[in-house]
Amino acid sequence: MTHLMLSFLIGAFLFPLSSSWTNVISTRHQMYQARMSPSILNISGNSEVMDNGEESVQSIEDLLSPNTKCTPTQMSPTSLAYIGDSVFELFVRSRYVWPTRRTTDLQNLVVGRVRAETQSKMFRNLLSSEKIQLTKEEQTIISRGRNAGSSSGGRKRGPKRLYATNNGKKSEAGGPEVYQDSTAMEALIGYAYLTDKERCTELIKFFADELDMMDDEENVAR
Repeated sequence: MTHLMLSFLIGAFLFPLSSSWTNVISTRHQMYQARMSPSILNISGNSEVMDNGEESVQSIEDLLSPNTKCTPTQMSPTSLAYIGDSVFELFVRSRYVWPTRRTTDLQNLVVGRVRAETQSKMFRNLLSSEKIQLTKEEQTIISRGRNAGSSSGGRKRGPKRLYATNNGKKSEAGGPEVYQDSTAMEALIGYAYLTDKERCTELIKFFADELDMMDDEENVAR
């Protein structure tokens, strides 16, 4: 009777203990799998886990934007121009990638459209156009962009070709003002891209119309 009672007591004690440990092990295994999940680690790059544990699917627009802590008004004009340069070049590359061209021809065409001289021409047309009414904030960004593109302390900014002279005469490329225009234009695009996608679309459409006229004059297929 004593041995039977002892066995019963040991079994009654160990069973709930082993059950508890099984639950603990199972829970830890689930936590480990959760930590190693691609969606949790964001390896796939298309989802992230919110505080409530639910997944939030990220769009391509989210992935191609700075994090939510970014404050465009506090960014330097060169940083805005850095983003604007990428946005504008992607637009130009996408525009001319079809119909198919030889890689060298495509590259030369794209480079010709994104170079400072071409941007300066389009930018000045933007400033004199009645289609686009710039806000005070945009005018401030343009002013900051111009200042960032200006030479200072004897240091010349922009491509050397802009400063080239012909027998002491000013370069036909337009000089440093061209680079200032280019930087201001890119800063404006970068600011619009980060703050107002619809406004950015308006600006890009304006430049698309400008490129349409250039293409027609040069018989460029598109």
